[in-house]
Amino acid sequence: TYIPELERHNAGYLVKINNQNLVFDFGRGVLDGLLREGVHYYDIDYIFITHMHADHCSELSSLLHIALVELPVYKFRKKDLVIYGPKGFKDSFKHILDAFDLAKHKPEYKIEVKELKDGSIVKGKDWIMKSFVVKHSENRMCLAYRLESNNKVLAYSGDSGDCPGLKKTIENADLAILEATVSKALEKELEEKLGDTKIHLTEERAAKLATETKVKTLVLTHIPSFCLKKFNIKENAKKFFKGKLVIAKDMMKFKI
Repeated sequence: TYIPELERHNAGYLVKINNQNLVFDFGRGVLDGLLREGVHYYDIDYIFITHMHADHCSELSSLLHIALVELPVYKFRKKDLVIYGPKGFKDSFKHILDAFDLAKHKPEYKIEVKELKDGSIVKGKDWIMKSFVVKHSENRMCLAYRLESNNKVLAYSGDSGDCPGLKKTIENADLAILEATVSKALEKELEEKLGDTKIHLTEERAAKLATETKVKTLVLTHIPSFCLKKFNIKENAKKFFKGKLVIAKDMMKFKI
């Protein structure tokens, strides 16, 4: 969730593929969550950032601090790190380095920063990642990611409203992680206060999209706890999606 909570942290999803560690987004609490899973900062191989909103990338600064300012006696990290993001990400990355006085540090390994666009393809060992532009911010490009490996598909929406890019991302996915930030019960109230709520999904819109695109398992995420306690999010979504449906919790695991 984007709201500070003890039990539900910001966006961050670890994917393990044959001893490779890929992480989708890097918001508050991700480093602690990775440690609970036995993954240290020096174990991360790839990071895929969906967009530059704080709840999806704020802990990058902490990661870069420890990765770049390792004392010689430690030198835990030995392999290169590749960080992907949307258009403009390289500039944002540079600002992070400048803001925290990290640019002067030169590690023995490489940290590569790469920008992706709509339809970009990244080929790794035993996996392919595809990025699609989605509707979320007027000022910054936002991406959703589709990971294909061993004839299985994992899709992640990042933050997105209903749009063509999101449909391409999740089509026929074995597991789709979709945000449901705006509770259907609050949609009208929020629209009056904030204007456009279509830059996020409700549980109903996420469920309908999953049904339309033939998703097998739907995981709803990015939901504040007060919405889960006050509204029947899961039951409402089940009206529109008949596959397996799960409400995400921190440290939850899936095998595809």
